[in-house]
Order: sequence, then C-alpha cells, then structure tokens
Amino acid sequence: MTEARSTESPKSGRSGAQEPDRTPTTPTRRERLAELEMRRADQARQARHGPAEKKPATHRPGGFGFDDSFPNRHQCWDMLEPSARDKLEQKAGGVWAWWARVDPDGRPKAFVFGPRGLCQVGFVVRDGRPVLQGERLKLEPGSVRRRSFSTRGPGTDAPSAADGLDREAMQGAPQHSAADRRSLNLDQAARGALGNFPAEVQEFLQRPFLPDDEGLVADWYGDQSLELTHERIFAVFCLTADRHMTVAAGTRTLARGRPEDRARWNVECYHGRIHRG
Repeated sequence: MTEARSTESPKSGRSGAQEPDRTPTTPTRRERLAELEMRRADQARQARHGPAEKKPATHRPGGFGFDDSFPNRHQCWDMLEPSARDKLEQKAGGVWAWWARVDPDGRPKAFVFGPRGLCQVGFVVRDGRPVLQGERLKLEPGSVRRRSFSTRGPGTDAPSAADGLDREAMQGAPQHSAADRRSLNLDQAARGALGNFPAEVQEFLQRPFLPDDEGLVADWYGDQSLELTHERIFAVFCLTADRHMTVAAGTRTLARGRPEDRARWNVECYHGRIHRG
C-alpha cells in the first residue's frame, strides 16, 4: 500500500545557516550517447514488433497547494543541529538533492539524496521525549543512472531540450494509447504531485517500478518564490520500493502573466538500485 506524504509548501526565503552544496550534476556525453543508443534500439524494436511492455501512465497536475504558514526547507534545515546536517551529507556521500519540512508536531525532518543513497533525519518519541533519529536507504555502488530534462510542461510529450541528441531519434516513435499504459499504486495526492512534472520526467520516475510496485512509497516537496519578472518553483519527487529508487529535483520558471504551459522546467532525475545487504 502506498504511503504518500503531503507536500509542505512554504513561502520563499532563506536564512543564514550553511545549506548543502547543491551544485547540479549533469550526465556526461558518454552517458547521454549510451542512453540515446538504448532508446533508438528500443524504438526500432517497437516499430517492428509493437511495444514490448506498457509505459507508465502520466498524470494531470494536482497543483502545489502552497501554504505560507509552514517554514520552508531552508528554515527547516536551520532548525537542525550542525552536527546532524553534517552527518546527513556524509552518510549520503554528497548532495544531489535535498528537502526538509516540519512534522505534525512542528519538528524538522530533512532528507538528503546522494551517491550513497537517501538519508533522512527526524524526531521520534522515546521515554516520553523527542529524540533525533536517522535512517538511510543505501544504493548499490555504480547503479545510479541520471538524466537531465529541460522542457516545457507539465504534461508535454516533447523531447528534452537538454537531450538535444534525442530529437532525431524521437521523431517517428510509436504512439502509446491509454491501454498501453499502466498506473502504479499511487493515491490521488501522489498522482497530483507527480503530475506537476513534465510527462517525460513522470515516465522516468515510474518506469523502474512497472514490473513490481510492491511497497511503493512516494514523497514530495515544493516551495515557491516570486521575483520581479517571474515565478520560480522548486520541486522534488521521490519514489522508493523494495528494489529501486527514483528522484527528480528541479525548478519551474514562469514569466509573470504567462499561461502555465509556457513554464520552463529544468530537472535532474536519478534512478538507482537499493542495496539490501
């Protein structure tokens, strides 16, 4: 049964404590060429024999539901002791994506995703008092695959501008009807949060779970900042199950007064196998 945690959607702003190094990582040319060759081979096979398997369903955007009464991820991060923040980054092996929010009791809970896995820290009650506790889902070394998407959305099937090498290969690709697509075991809130992302990001996140979505857990976060000329949204969506983990983290930029379909997304996506040792 899916556990889907609601988005905490705070106001914009940052405070002064040191935050994780969020330097974006992008696929190397070799990785992109390998991905392109795999996609071309798959498209050629589908053109000859039809789709080998169902594609993941894509969902309509459910909105972000921003609420200024909640502290944002930067403020939640500041609420943790420096030693706890440092340990999170160390356990994750670096920072590819991070988010933080408050729990129902107003205490901070933070997540850091990096080369070694997904780490979280939050408070549990022991002997009648709150105690900080950390957990980690470890990734198998060398199993992480990543892709960058720069596109308009949500809900567009346009090829990724960041993967310019893919545009020629995408032309003439077979179309998939609703009958060719499979929905994962996600509840309505999770589907709406996932649906905020462009279609190709949604597919990347869900594809590893098509054979088996037993124990699927969804987690997400979003915050908003309003600038003079545009609106900027930061969003994360994470799926974990028994064998796989996927994470998308990125920004959506929309010029003031423009329609939603003119928003520009820049998203880093990751897929890795979970180490169960």
